[in-house]
Amino acid sequence: MLSLNLKLRHWVAFLVGALFLVLYYIYHQYAPPYAIYDALAQSESRASLALVADRNPPKYVFFRQLQGAGFNNQVQEVLLYHHLALLTSRIYVYQPLIWQPRRASLPLSAFLPGVTTESITSAVFDRVCPPSEVTHVSLNVENDIWEHAREVLSRPDKCMVVDDWLFRWTFLASPAIHPIWPSFQHYLSLHFKWSAHILDIAERARPTEPYMALHLRRGDFEDHCRGLASSQTGFTTWATLPGLNDAVFPPSLDPTNYTSVMEHCYPSLRRILDAIDSQARANPHINGLHVLHDGAWDHPLVYLQYFKLEAAVKSPARILRAGWKGGPMKVVTHSGTLPVGRGESDWAVAVDVELAIKASVFIGNGYSSLSSQIVALRLAKDRARTADITLL
Repeated sequence: MLSLNLKLRHWVAFLVGALFLVLYYIYHQYAPPYAIYDALAQSESRASLALVADRNPPKYVFFRQLQGAGFNNQVQEVLLYHHLALLTSRIYVYQPLIWQPRRASLPLSAFLPGVTTESITSAVFDRVCPPSEVTHVSLNVENDIWEHAREVLSRPDKCMVVDDWLFRWTFLASPAIHPIWPSFQHYLSLHFKWSAHILDIAERARPTEPYMALHLRRGDFEDHCRGLASSQTGFTTWATLPGLNDAVFPPSLDPTNYTSVMEHCYPSLRRILDAIDSQARANPHINGLHVLHDGAWDHPLVYLQYFKLEAAVKSPARILRAGWKGGPMKVVTHSGTLPVGRGESDWAVAVDVELAIKASVFIGNGYSSLSSQIVALRLAKDRARTADITLL
């Protein structure tokens, strides 16, 4: 009995030790780069103070923004607000990016240095714009929200704070955003820039073969799609641009039809493969695929769908039946295989976006703000082609 208890204690000690080593590895592998973030925050403050001292006479605008939403939802809003500030000759007041997984405030320059250049931090804004000098405005109106916002922000008031939330989902999914596109497309070509950390990882991650990128939006999206189908909602944001009508994989979307919305919002694996087949036939030189997905410990079935997809695009028999001329995919990568090193996991989602921007072809979901933003960033590039975009 004593010997049995001793063996049991040894096994418990072994398991505890093994668990400690696993947790230690996870902590060090995924621990945020605090030193980098601290240095960037200090640099942001110094640059903001220097800009305030140099700019005369300055005008500022502080927007009410999303806090703690998904990474891309925050980025999309930041870019639109920065664009609006520049159009109205105001210095944009930027706020930290709220990293949802751990509710942390991260310096925006760690992700979007193009936005923080010639802008100031919210902390510096509080110093240069005391409450007595701040003009509070509301920008939401029923019609022409964008033009109304431009008119109000063009006033001479030095310090403006926008109290309401301008870019509501109903606005972003409506034709009202279409007039913004020409100037926003130009803005993206001039001002959008990832940080050096993101670009470095993306360079390490880029497939060596010409590749297409696919956004496999799954996870918790099915229930969201049911809600969109019930409310007869169409595509979101830039996926609604009339110039992308031909990019929609047939059949065309009918927002009034529940089945049609579900087919486009939560496409079957068969439909996704049909879209890949179509682009592969049109681009026989492409023999790589990168899949952006939301697989995680709480959404493990996403990985099952990914593995089925990988097997299908690597199957010589299947791709022969599908009419590919260039042979099966030689290289298939996905979000989980990004070469993210120690302390780099915060940048993984941005790396995925960058890989999708640089891909020869992008297949995305018109109901996803992530896919929509990728489409916008692709269209902002020189010699962009809508033929290289498919919206499921």
